[in-house]
Amino acid sequence: MVPQMFSNSTSDDLVSQNTNPNQLKQRRSVLHDGIVIKGDWRSDGIVEFGGNIIGDLTVDVLIVTGTGNVEGNVRARSVTIEGRLNGTIAAINVTLASTAFISGEIVAEQIQINSGANVEGKLHATGKNNT
Repeated sequence: MVPQMFSNSTSDDLVSQNTNPNQLKQRRSVLHDGIVIKGDWRSDGIVEFGGNIIGDLTVDVLIVTGTGNVEGNVRARSVTIEGRLNGTIAAINVTLASTAFISGEIVAEQIQINSGANVEGKLHATGKNNT
């Protein structure tokens, strides 16, 4: 007789009771360095971008990795920049990593700028909208 080494768990068992069901359905797009996009990109999910884009990004969550370069405008709920962006960001939460290079304008409820980030332009932190 072979002892049972693994339980008969399902993927539902791996989900915490505190996990938002909407987050489980959210798509994730990963575009590594070497990807070049000329044109606009839209996604209702998470986009991890490490390539080059000349165009606007409209996504739910955007992560521009250290190899990422965006020449255009970003509209998202949450934005993290580790690479380069030349344009505007309109978001609820923006985080600029220590490796970020930003030239343009950022409008967000919350803006976090880590030590070492290079920012040239206009910042407008609106705070939480109480309407």
